[in-house]
Amino acid sequence: MHDEIVFHFLDEGVAASARLLREQAPETCRAVVDVLPTAGSARHGIYSGSEVYLVLPELLAPPREHATTIVGPGDVGFLTVEKGSGYGIEEAYSEVCWFYDLDATPSMPEGPIAVNVFARLGDADDFFAVCRRMRLEGAKRVEITRAET
Repeated sequence: MHDEIVFHFLDEGVAASARLLREQAPETCRAVVDVLPTAGSARHGIYSGSEVYLVLPELLAPPREHATTIVGPGDVGFLTVEKGSGYGIEEAYSEVCWFYDLDATPSMPEGPIAVNVFARLGDADDFFAVCRRMRLEGAKRVEITRAET
């Protein structure tokens, strides 16, 4: 069983591993790991402070577990947003999001929104440096994979 997933900024050649929190969020871990590998354009959160997110190619439906609006650097969250649940949301989607500094609160235009915290990034200073640059540089290609065992 994989206990880590790896986030890789493809063009920068920078990666970081995240330890899965299987005891706190078993269904979320299972749902996300089952769709890996996945890749796409990660974007910087507009409303959440120091957050980067990747919309997944399919809609996932794990239950709320280990859900919180209080996150710290290295926390990795999961969220499914329902169609019509907020301003401008015309289609439902699932995302993986990660937080890289102390000023993050997962939020939508209407205010804070709880995410399932299911993993924690470790030893990620170089990875976080790329995340910080995204505020100015924009979207970056990211791949999330299962860690090699």
